[in-house]
Amino acid sequence: MDLIQAEAVIDLIRAKTDLALRAATEQLEGRLGENIKRVRDGLVYLLAQIDAAIDFPEEGIAPDEGEKLLARLGSIQTEISALLATADQGRILREGLRVVIYGATNAGKSSLLNRLLGYDRVIVSDSHGTTRDAIEETINLRGLPIRLLDTAGLRSSASELEREGISRTEKSLRIADLLLHVADRNAPKPPHLDKRSQNGNEILLLNKSDLPEHNDWSDSDALRISCLTEEGFAELKDEILGRIAERNLRPESSLAINTRHRDCLRRALEACNRADAILRDGVSSEYAALDLNEALRAVGEVIGLVGVEDILDSVFSQFCIGK
Repeated sequence: MDLIQAEAVIDLIRAKTDLALRAATEQLEGRLGENIKRVRDGLVYLLAQIDAAIDFPEEGIAPDEGEKLLARLGSIQTEISALLATADQGRILREGLRVVIYGATNAGKSSLLNRLLGYDRVIVSDSHGTTRDAIEETINLRGLPIRLLDTAGLRSSASELEREGISRTEKSLRIADLLLHVADRNAPKPPHLDKRSQNGNEILLLNKSDLPEHNDWSDSDALRISCLTEEGFAELKDEILGRIAERNLRPESSLAINTRHRDCLRRALEACNRADAILRDGVSSEYAALDLNEALRAVGEVIGLVGVEDILDSVFSQFCIGK
C-alpha cells in the first residue's frame, strides 16, 4: 500500500456521499497511484538519459538529447497539469462545495437553509437581524456534499454585534465556491444589489413567490422560489449542479487529488518548467538535471517514495555500460 492508498482509507471513513465513497474506493485500489508512478517513471527515465550522457561519455552510448528530451518532458508536464486540474474536484468530494447564502435582512435566507436541510436548523423571525453569526450545515445534493453557510443579513446597523456578523458575511463571500443571493420579491430592490457584480458563481433568488412581485423586479431574470411552498426548489438544485458543470468540476473523478498532493505536484511542475527552459536555451543538461531531481523528489513525496537508486537502476538497465 502506498501513501495515497493509506490516505484513501481516511477518505473512506470520512465520505459524506456515495460519490465520495466510490472515489475513495477507487483510490484505495490504486488508480491515482498508478498515474503518479507513471509520472515518476517518466522523470526517472529522463534523468537516466541525462546522467548517462554526463557520467559515461566514453562508452559509445546514444542517450536521448535535444528535442527527444523536450518531447518527453512536455508529456510529463501535461500529465502533472492534468492531475493538478483535479484539485477542486478532490476538495469538493472531501470537504463539500462552499455555498454561501446571503442578502438583505428578512429576505428568507434562514428559511432557505431550513428548507434545503429538511428541518428547522435556524430560528426564523420577522424581526430584522436575527442571524448574527454564520451557521454551516452540509446536505447531499444528488451525490455531492454541499456546505451551506447561512450569514447575517446585509444592512446598515448601529449594533456592534450585528456589524461584526455583517463583517463575517463579507469574509464568507470571498471564499465561497457559489453564492446564493436571496432577495424579497415582494419588497423593493435592495441598494446593495447593484453594487455587486453578477458573475458565474452567483445565483440570484427572488424569494416569496407566493406573494405579489414588486415592480422593481419586473425585468429580472432571477430564479423565483418560495421557501413557504418550495416552489422553484427543483430548478434551484438543477442550477447549482449546472454551475458546477460550467466550471468543469467533475467530482465523480476517482483521480481527484487532495491538498497535499496538489502542493507536491505544483512544486514538481515548477521544477519541470525550469528544466524545460534550460533545455530550450541550450544550456548544459547538467543544470536541467538539478531541477528534474527536485521534480522527482516532489512527485515521490505524493506516494511516499524518495530516493535516487531508481535512476541508477534505469541507467544500467537501458545502456550497456562497463563491459
